[in-house]
Parts: sequence; structure tokens; C-alpha cells
Amino acid sequence: MPMRDEFSPRTKETLAKRVGQRCSNPDCRRATSGPHEESCRAVNIGVASHITAAAVCGPRYENSLSPSQRAGISNGIWLCQVCAKLVDSDVMRYTSEVLYSWKREAEFHANAELMGRLVTDYLPQPASALHAPIPRMAGLTYHEARARLIEAGWQPRMSHWSHGNDPNLRTGNGSEFWSAGCWEIINACPTGLAQCMFALHDAYGNHLTVLTEGEENNEQGWRARVSNWFFSKDS
Repeated sequence: MPMRDEFSPRTKETLAKRVGQRCSNPDCRRATSGPHEESCRAVNIGVASHITAAAVCGPRYENSLSPSQRAGISNGIWLCQVCAKLVDSDVMRYTSEVLYSWKREAEFHANAELMGRLVTDYLPQPASALHAPIPRMAGLTYHEARARLIEAGWQPRMSHWSHGNDPNLRTGNGSEFWSAGCWEIINACPTGLAQCMFALHDAYGNHLTVLTEGEENNEQGWRARVSNWFFSKDS
């Protein structure tokens, strides 16, 4: 049986506490600890799961990691027992990138709750606002942000297929996003922060421009992330 690079008890405890003892799956978020029928005991249904497998042939195994990296806190995510089983049963859907994203978001929510702030999936807006809700997306990969925007009612402003030959898209991350079907990309900067701009609109005639920074490379698993966005309306 292959050796497993297991988490230490301290690492497991820290993983749980960093997300407020809640499952890190954004569609779950259930509490993983609570009172036992016996007053001196507690119930725990949380699991310190490996993002990349603890042993060869395990889910999402990454050969380049050292044993200490596999057993390190950066390779762990706190989940309930159901979600821990789920992510290891469908590794094509629940990739390492997805789990890292869950972890970041869960820690963000836990920190906000610790500071006494109410956190929702959408930015606050008055009831009279005539625009589709704008989801919280700072730090998300563009693909994650895009999915949230579409769910909220924003639609990508798809360009004509010939736009893919625009010189502004042939450098930087432009070709990566274009080949991934993100035809709403406006331009891509090949230098500096490798910024890209994307255009979306809603049913009320509003426009949303999303800005990303960082390298995007599908083969390497690199993902550009949302750094800013701009809102405008038809005059």
C-alpha cells in the first residue's frame, strides 16, 4: 500500500478554524461541528481533505509536490463528509483549481463574519436599481466570474468571429481566452500585469467591463483573476 502524506492534527484543526468550522463548498457551507447528546462531547462531520492526493494514484495527485508540501496546510481544504466524498468521486469536475477557489472564498467569508460583516454573493444595491445584480467577483478566475455574471442576468457581448484576428488579441492572454470561447474579450495587454478586458450587458441596457490580471494558460493551469470592473449605461 503506498505511503500517504497525511496532515498533522494541528493542520487539521487549523484548516477547520480558518473557515469557521464550515464546509468550504460554496453550495454547501453547512456547519461541521455541534453539540453531542452527551454534554461533555461534541459531534464533528468535517474532513481535512487533500486538494492534491496524499498518495500516488489518488485524486488529483501532483507528482511535483514534495511529501511536506502534500501534508502542508496549503494543500488542504475543510469539507463536510458528503462534499469530501463528492470531490474525490469526480475529479474532472472538481479540479485542484476549483478546490483552491473554494478555499479562498470560504476563508474570505469566515473572515468577514469574524469582523461582524454581512456577506452575500452580490454587491448591495437599492431596490430601485435598474440593472442586473452584480456578484462579488474580485479575486475569482474570469471563468468563475463569468459563470456568476451569467447566472445573475449579465450576458457576454460576443464579438464577430473575425475579431479573433485583431492584433490586440494575438498577444498576451488574448488567444487563450478566445480559444476558450470568451468572445466578449475586448483586448489583451502582452506586458506588465497581462491585463484583459471583457464586455457584458444586461436587459436594461447597462454595460459591465471586467478587468483581469495575471497569466492565463490552459495547459499549465494558470488562471487570470478579476482585479476590477466598470459599470456604464446607455445614454
